[in-house]
Amino acid sequence: MMDNVLNYNDFIKSANQNKILSHPDIQQRMLMLMGENKDQKLELTKDEENKIAQNYQKMYFALATIRWCNGEKLGIARQHALEQMNSYVKTKTNIAHPMNKYLVAINSQINREVSYHNMTDKHSDKTINMNSELAKKWSTESAKIFQQCMKNMNEMYKKYMPEKDNKQTPATVKFQLAQHRTQKMLQQIILEQQRRQRAA
Repeated sequence: MMDNVLNYNDFIKSANQNKILSHPDIQQRMLMLMGENKDQKLELTKDEENKIAQNYQKMYFALATIRWCNGEKLGIARQHALEQMNSYVKTKTNIAHPMNKYLVAINSQINREVSYHNMTDKHSDKTINMNSELAKKWSTESAKIFQQCMKNMNEMYKKYMPEKDNKQTPATVKFQLAQHRTQKMLQQIILEQQRRQRAA
């Protein structure tokens, strides 16, 4: 009888208006409450998938830009940025987290595209060849974009983490370590760039 009137997906959509009702732990309990026997896994919405893909790409392009502005050849800058994104994604070991699975898929696709692009692009061997002050401004702006995208990713990631014992869960600790490492890496790149510009 209830299935004819109200299904789980409609209920969850209406519940998403309320912050507490959109929490994954509560949504899982709603399933139990409604007598849903299927082991439904938490899944990202299409909008969330798009946001993750956009933030991932912006992070990658920001890192590549910083490296290119730092004097690396374009192909090498793209490859090094890709390696940094690979490191970021490799820390996402909790397969139960819906964002991790999606990030691994995006990363794999971008890896293939960038590798092919680097082999076929006639500009791969080019350095930035730009006014140093302009390059510095571009690099600084790219660092801001990277940090904003990282913040966006963190907020989406936390949405699917259980609220209780959040600090103790291994996935959260690993994610925070990865975030810290990535920010340190970005700071090192910026410091190295500033050091080179002072020396020039």
